[in-house]
Amino acid sequence: MNFLAHLYLSGSNQNIALGNLIGDMVKGDAFKKFPEDIKTGLILHRAIDEYTDAHDSFKKSRALIRPYFGRYAGIVTDIYYDHFLAKYWNEYSPTDLQKTVHAIYILLIRKYRSLPPRVQRITPFMILRNWLGTYGYFEPLHQVFLGMHRRTEEKGHMDLAVEKLKIHYEELEKDFRAFMPDVIHFSKKKLSLLSAIER
Repeated sequence: MNFLAHLYLSGSNQNIALGNLIGDMVKGDAFKKFPEDIKTGLILHRAIDEYTDAHDSFKKSRALIRPYFGRYAGIVTDIYYDHFLAKYWNEYSPTDLQKTVHAIYILLIRKYRSLPPRVQRITPFMILRNWLGTYGYFEPLHQVFLGMHRRTEEKGHMDLAVEKLKIHYEELEKDFRAFMPDVIHFSKKKLSLLSAIER
C-alpha cells in the first residue's frame, strides 16, 4: 500500500498514523529508536505490506500491469490503490479526506526535526503539492508518477502509469474493491494485537 492507504489503516491515533505513513523510509531495526506509538505504526506498516503483497487481488492487479512496468509494477499498483481510496474516501471514512490529510501534515511539521532525513526531504513536497489529498485526480496523480519516473532514471516507464490506469480502470477498481475489506479487517486485528502487547 502507498501513503494514503497506510494513513487510513492506522486507526485514530495520529502518532501510529505517522509511523505507518513513514514506514518505507525506516529500514531494518531503526524503528526501535522511535517512541512507542510511532514504533507501533512502523511495525503495522511492515505487516500491512506483507499482507498486501500476498493478497490474491493485489497480485492480480500487479500481474495485469507488469508487462508495462516490470519490477516496478508493485509500486504502481500501490499508488493505483491510493487513487481508488481517495476517489471513494467517503465510502470508507466518516472524516473528510482533506481534514484527515491536513491533520497529518500538521503532525509532520510538528515532528519534523525528529523525522528521518528522507522523510524530511519529501515532507515539503508532500504538503505543498498535497499529495495525499489529490490522488483521486488524474493530473496530480500523473505528476506523482512523473516524479517517480525521473527518480528511477526512467527505467520503470511510470510516465505511462495514468494512461495504463485509464485503460484497465474497471478491472483494477474491481481488484481494489475486493482487497479493501480484507486489509481493513487485517489491519484492525493487527493493531489490536500490537496495542495489547504495549499494555
